[in-house]
Amino acid sequence: MRTSPEAKSYHRIKNSLFVVNLLFSLLVLLVIIFSGFSIRLKEIIEEYAHNLFFLNGLYIIALSVFLYVLGLPLELYEGYFLERRFKLSNQSLAGYFKDNLKKSLLSLVIALVAIEVLYLFLGRFAQIWWILAALAWFFLTIILAKITPNIFVPLFYKYLPLKNVELKNKIMEMFKNSGTKLKDVYMIDFSSKTKKLNAAVAGFGNNRRVILTDNLLSELSHDEILAIVAHELGHYKNKDTIKVISFSALITGILFFLSDVILKKSFSYFGYASIADISGFPLFCLVMLILGLFSLPLQNGFIRSLETRADLYSLKSIGQADVFISMMEKLAAKNLAELNPSKFIELMLYDHPPIGKRIEFARRFEKDEN
Repeated sequence: MRTSPEAKSYHRIKNSLFVVNLLFSLLVLLVIIFSGFSIRLKEIIEEYAHNLFFLNGLYIIALSVFLYVLGLPLELYEGYFLERRFKLSNQSLAGYFKDNLKKSLLSLVIALVAIEVLYLFLGRFAQIWWILAALAWFFLTIILAKITPNIFVPLFYKYLPLKNVELKNKIMEMFKNSGTKLKDVYMIDFSSKTKKLNAAVAGFGNNRRVILTDNLLSELSHDEILAIVAHELGHYKNKDTIKVISFSALITGILFFLSDVILKKSFSYFGYASIADISGFPLFCLVMLILGLFSLPLQNGFIRSLETRADLYSLKSIGQADVFISMMEKLAAKNLAELNPSKFIELMLYDHPPIGKRIEFARRFEKDEN
């Protein structure tokens, strides 16, 4: 199987947009910092908010709205027009804006909490703020993962009962045999927005649930769906969720430490009162963006290794490499996946192994087993 010309074109544009978005973000942050815009914005807000908590909060809201409006054309093109161009989207423009607004408001609420806590640490614990911030990031990520099935998913999709009793029983039996708790198996109306196929296992403990998209159910056989579910189950059996969260917190802590060194040497140069001055937040974002870019290959590589182990769990569970391969080929065709991207693109942008490598891995597994 080869990558279709359409998929190559789609990913060529997506990869270009990654670079454009990165350069755009760097440029906007540099302009905000060097123009004095950030300091002026804080001064305006200070006239209305004399409490530090409200000052920081109003500043973040104002800056977020400004950045949202500024970045909307690029986001609109990538999230709506590009998907429509390649016939991957079923969503109307009004529907896209509705979802985009909900996602943005949700992100703003989470950002407000995170940044208020961050600047509390910066103000009161200037020497060890980066340790406290990394720990807070760890716990925030766990909380978000725990509440996602009950709060976030229903904001965008409807949970529907899985009508196919036979498939549901097979999935429930798979989890039972592995000694993993499962609340239920649900379907969501994914096809109302996209033609792409997807599935997930979300939540922890008694709240864990399998989520299958309606278009996945209509396009794949039961055995192929079980191969996907087995892959997701593999993540739980291998404790990958906590590994990813812990690794992310570790990397974030290192980035926070490096940014602490950089910010303490540079904040006065830009006219900020201290490292805890909210007007220095764009500088903090710029430093973290640049540092994060260098850590991206490491984070992606770690997650790809976990994905390969989950693939191995799936292959061992279903015992049918041909089913796993056919499932991957269908996902590639429906999602316009690029089977074998360049090594550089894989290192920078892929937190899953490319599908071509996953298919080859399954073929080697089949050969070794025989």
